[in-house]
Amino acid sequence: MLKKLHLLFIAVFVINTSIYAEIELNPSHPDTYTVVKGDTLWDISARFLKSPWVWPEVWHANPQIENPHLIYPGDVISLIYIDGKPQLHVDRGHPTIKLSPKGRKISHDDAITTIPLRDIEPFLKKLRILTEEEVDNAPYVVAIAEGHLKGSETNNVYVRNLDDARQGDLFAVARPRILYRDVPVDYPYKNSEYKKRKTETKKWKKTSKFTGSQIITRYWKKHIYNSYWDYVNVLGYEVEEIATAEVVKSEVKGTTTLRITGNKIEISEGDLILPINTSGFDPYFQPKAATIDDDNIRIVALSNAYFKSGKWQIVAISRGSNDGVSTGDVFDVHRPEKIIRDEIMHPKNDLKSFFKPSSTKVAIPEEFLANIMVFKAFDNISYAIIVEGNRPIQMFDFARAP
Repeated sequence: MLKKLHLLFIAVFVINTSIYAEIELNPSHPDTYTVVKGDTLWDISARFLKSPWVWPEVWHANPQIENPHLIYPGDVISLIYIDGKPQLHVDRGHPTIKLSPKGRKISHDDAITTIPLRDIEPFLKKLRILTEEEVDNAPYVVAIAEGHLKGSETNNVYVRNLDDARQGDLFAVARPRILYRDVPVDYPYKNSEYKKRKTETKKWKKTSKFTGSQIITRYWKKHIYNSYWDYVNVLGYEVEEIATAEVVKSEVKGTTTLRITGNKIEISEGDLILPINTSGFDPYFQPKAATIDDDNIRIVALSNAYFKSGKWQIVAISRGSNDGVSTGDVFDVHRPEKIIRDEIMHPKNDLKSFFKPSSTKVAIPEEFLANIMVFKAFDNISYAIIVEGNRPIQMFDFARAP
């Protein structure tokens, strides 16, 4: 006889579909599974469910267990049925007994996380996406003491625009990395279709929003093609924290002196000075299906890969919290439709197709590649981790709500 179970909602927002919507099980699911160290909630869920991100909808926890929303090594996950609907139930392999002084207390640090935190920690702590206003107002390193080209620990650096800083204040030093933007592709740009807008990633420096050849491009398009830049949307500027520095001399004639207190990369002129990031993060966030209705979300960056990324690697997508993206959102990633030449019936030197080139074209439809889950959402850019996939993800693949 099953004991009365308590239904625990773990999802962080109310979904529109019923919690009793039909759940598809993994055809090869086990009846029970014992959690081991190194597991993730995603992989555990994938053992039982065809769509691992729906697991909060089928989760039951024993109300007699302290912290039933956390899972630990040794816990046993069972697939049960209530009113004919599949549910996942946890039995604590190592219970916490409140009344006994000998009861074993389990540290939250041992709890199983949704995804491997070691893979996303650098992105949570060291990378930031800044807005245009933040970049425009950001103080920056204008010179390094004694004429050095690079600065490291104990070196002094000189900073402009650091107003109201006091001696002893500590700041982060950040390296400008990438400019994310989406641009119109059809003229007149004012009427360019949204779904045809192109997302771009550009290397960027503090010297200007438009560096190098982009200055020439900006001038040419601004004056020849009229108002092009009025319809370019800057999605954000990515920076990487590379050092910390302490104010040793307040502003004198527009310049503040800072001493480098620690660095992993040598500091250069043009690096930014930012407030120390004191915001924490919840390692136990839960997956849920993204609900954003947008057919032009793109993969705009890959981590640790030049051309493609696989499971547990990090990507950036071209939408953020301003667009309705939130932590835990799961997206399907698709390879865009591709037009190729039918070289079987129409070889390249085929004269028959010269007057009718369209007959040589074949459309390869969109293909599903992988699932990604957002773990950090900025205003217009989000970082996500690849949690499941059949094929590697590439730059500018589509991200769509599942």
